[in-house]
Amino acid sequence: MEKILIASTEWGHGSIAKSIGETVNKHYDIEIHSIKIEKFSKVSYEFIYKFIPGFFRVVFALTEIDIINQLFNHHVEKSYKMALESEIKKVKPKIVINTYFAFNSSLEALKDKYGFRFINFLANPWTFNKIEVSRHAENLVFDEYSLKKIKTLNPNAPAAPVGWFTERKFYDIEEETRKNIRKRLGIDQNKFTLCITSGSEGTYNVLKIINTFLNPKYNIQVLIMCGNNTQLVKTVRTLKKVSKVVQGPEITAIPYTRNIHKFIRASDIVVGKAGPNTIFESVATLTPFFAISHVSGQEDGNLGIIKKYKIGYVEEKPALATRKLKEIIENPKVLNKFQKNLKALSNYCRESDKKLLKVLKP
Repeated sequence: MEKILIASTEWGHGSIAKSIGETVNKHYDIEIHSIKIEKFSKVSYEFIYKFIPGFFRVVFALTEIDIINQLFNHHVEKSYKMALESEIKKVKPKIVINTYFAFNSSLEALKDKYGFRFINFLANPWTFNKIEVSRHAENLVFDEYSLKKIKTLNPNAPAAPVGWFTERKFYDIEEETRKNIRKRLGIDQNKFTLCITSGSEGTYNVLKIINTFLNPKYNIQVLIMCGNNTQLVKTVRTLKKVSKVVQGPEITAIPYTRNIHKFIRASDIVVGKAGPNTIFESVATLTPFFAISHVSGQEDGNLGIIKKYKIGYVEEKPALATRKLKEIIENPKVLNKFQKNLKALSNYCRESDKKLLKVLKP
């Protein structure tokens, strides 16, 4: 079997890499290599992610400037090239699939030296800039809109739309009823259920709709996915105590879990940060998505995807988001209108496997 090396990180790119691995492992000998994010990028990005996601618009815009682009590539090559080259020497892949844009310049430099095919998956579906596009790779993008966007940034960059790669467990669980999954999770089978997602690093921004959670008027249950943010877990557990005092909804803090597919499928609606993986994981489980937050710049296009494909709601102003959420809770049947669109987009993304295998054929 030909060998494929999939380069990834500890962030959401890891889930994409795992999904790609599920697709190709029957046809190729695969290795998934997760590289630690260098400290400055990790600390700065996670701080913005958790506390001031709106500020990232400035950072995103700066990477469009050629000199910043060049300085960034020089910096990340020093951080990642050695680790990538070491893995390439060990694995001797015929194909390298990249899921993290900061590895592009290193892999471009190594491509000719080691003679591998270089495939670059753009891990932002609609909003990406030229630093994420490789002229020396086969770029894989989400849909036709993404293809047009990449051509405006670099007309000569090879590119193809392939959908989105979501782990198979999210599709598999679609067959189970929400009530059955709630029973298995040990939560109430009959209450309207909200899944509040804060992303892998746990942004506090999702707590902007906290007054809805603490309303004694609603007989609902709220599952708050806290990602890797242990402080957010503590905050939500405090909210749980407050909610009990005011006789509000049942609130549960869920730390990082590999079983997030169960919590999403158990819920009537997913509410939270509009990260691409979370959106498409919701799509795979046929659960409507309500975006109340996003990382500015990088995730702007995700809001457009929700609107264009009609798979949920977008409202980031706290007062309006709270009002809309109350309307949904009082009339849950309003969510039924999204099922047809969710199914159509889910079917499109299910075809990503076949499209990728077609790309990989020599």
